[in-house]
Amino acid sequence: MDIIFSASILAAFLAGMVALFAPCCITVLLPAYLASAFREKRNIVAMSLIFFSGIAAILIPIGLGAAWLAELFQDFHRELYIIGGVFMVVLAALAFAGKNLPLIPFMSAFAPRTRLAHAKSVFLLGVFSGAATSCCAPVLAGAMTLAVLSGTFWKALAVTFAYVFGMTFPLFVAAYFYDRFHIEKSRFVQGTLWRFRVFGRDVLLHSTNALAGGVFFLMGIVLLALAFRGTAYWAPSYQTAFGERLNLWSTAAFEWLSSVPDALWGLAIAAFFAVLLYHAFKRRADNGDPAENKTDN
Repeated sequence: MDIIFSASILAAFLAGMVALFAPCCITVLLPAYLASAFREKRNIVAMSLIFFSGIAAILIPIGLGAAWLAELFQDFHRELYIIGGVFMVVLAALAFAGKNLPLIPFMSAFAPRTRLAHAKSVFLLGVFSGAATSCCAPVLAGAMTLAVLSGTFWKALAVTFAYVFGMTFPLFVAAYFYDRFHIEKSRFVQGTLWRFRVFGRDVLLHSTNALAGGVFFLMGIVLLALAFRGTAYWAPSYQTAFGERLNLWSTAAFEWLSSVPDALWGLAIAAFFAVLLYHAFKRRADNGDPAENKTDN
């Protein structure tokens, strides 16, 4: 990517924001995140941190020089999309049924107490998003360039972290304001419980589960179609043009903001991440009554 002039934390952060809108990245990452948010409905910052952790588990090793990992995803790009498509369809079925995947124990530190079962699926979505987006040329080139330019392990780690954080930064900002203004209390997010009669049995389906299931199912079908048609790298002209415009914008922003010492940008990013952690734990303490909401929507 043009913005990576040096192993700069600011450059890596801006490059990550631009990479979010790369065809392979936004097609996978954004729908997966939104569908997860529809199901969770509250404590979105906490779930965003788990989603970020899943992406980081893939992209940070690549950014630190794990070329074999990048090559693995490139060599099995089609198979990755098939597995991901099937996984999305499974998540869609679970959403429609009001079920969740079993929880990974260590995630209970971040996940809201009443929504622990969502954490594993969100983390796995992040892992898949990281693996799928590593196949995208701008993302892969950016991560590998950062590893080469940094020179030292700790600098490479900081720069790659900034890169991955930049990819998810718009999601964190949206999640913060979602939690800050309690948007989960809106009528749209609260949703409605629908009752159906299927084969003589009453079936309950919450509208937000239906919305999440629909997004997962559509995404799964798209991924499978891209895999079998061999067009996973394809992007419409308007998306390509938008990406080029963002690249120009980020280059200009880098030139304008680069007068600030790189160490200060690193501290700013670390401070913002710390605020997100504090906010997630605070929301968990304030809203994590294990006695309420024992059943899923």
